[in-house]
Amino acid sequence: MKPFKTYRQQLRILRDRGLTISNGARAMRILEKANYYSLINGYKDLFLVKDHNGNAVTPEKYKNGVTFEEIYALYCFDRELRNTLLKELLKFESSIKSKLSYRFSEMHREPNAYLHMQNFSRDPKKLKNILKLITVISNEISKQSDRNNPISHYLDKHDGVPLWVLVKYLTLGNIQNFYICLDDSIQNKIAQDFANSYRRDYNSSIHFTSDMLVNILKTATLFRNVCAHEERLYNFRLEKPARSRKISVALGIPINLLDKGNFFTMLSFLKLVIPRSDHKSLIRNLKHLFGHYSNQFSSVTFDEILNEMGFDPNWETLF
Repeated sequence: MKPFKTYRQQLRILRDRGLTISNGARAMRILEKANYYSLINGYKDLFLVKDHNGNAVTPEKYKNGVTFEEIYALYCFDRELRNTLLKELLKFESSIKSKLSYRFSEMHREPNAYLHMQNFSRDPKKLKNILKLITVISNEISKQSDRNNPISHYLDKHDGVPLWVLVKYLTLGNIQNFYICLDDSIQNKIAQDFANSYRRDYNSSIHFTSDMLVNILKTATLFRNVCAHEERLYNFRLEKPARSRKISVALGIPINLLDKGNFFTMLSFLKLVIPRSDHKSLIRNLKHLFGHYSNQFSSVTFDEILNEMGFDPNWETLF
């Protein structure tokens, strides 16, 4: 285990590695709030000297002229970036929950239909997923049953919980699995609901399939987790990016800009599943955020940060 270091010792280590700290008192106040691990270990990579393979040299050394303030600026930028993205991801989450609960309940009107295997896909490859989903739902109802909330109310008064009430208590990951477990007819209806919304907003028809929605759900779930748990977002990439060729065709965005599973991928995917006004607002907010932070870096360019996020120099024209 690494030994405890005081704030002064932490700053001394950073200075020994070549980091410029012009105001030690302010730096210590920042460390008190941000935590050395979250701030330095989380955001130092862009500012470190690298070898010819792109790996940080050992022992660590900062590039010439890197300041503590730059690392903190990237930390603050990333925090605002998370808040900006999470706002729109939550809108998508609300939308998919609404559409899924409506279409499933429309097809299966008996009480507690979501607890019966026969109401899901008959594909044997999905059996484990279906059993897992029913278990998760049962456990969530049980957990909420003793609390003063809508679930306990419906259990006491109506002997069952409607799906449109229950979905509020399910995570986006649960909803992703729920959608995967549905039979093809309901999956297609939900995908068509999104296609219809897109057509109304953009006066343009797209071929929006259930597998496209599955890939958007998988991507959104992981990005939502990053935002919710305050993990580093700007250079986050999916280990296994979702298939995006059909989405590339629908959006008219080159596949090589979508297949990395980075921030730009998520931004692009959202265009298909949130209202046009919300996506335009997201673009405006990002442009404002970029403009605010673009001049706060001297040892690296802001274009390097955008490149880590997957943004092409002409990214605005793609939307």
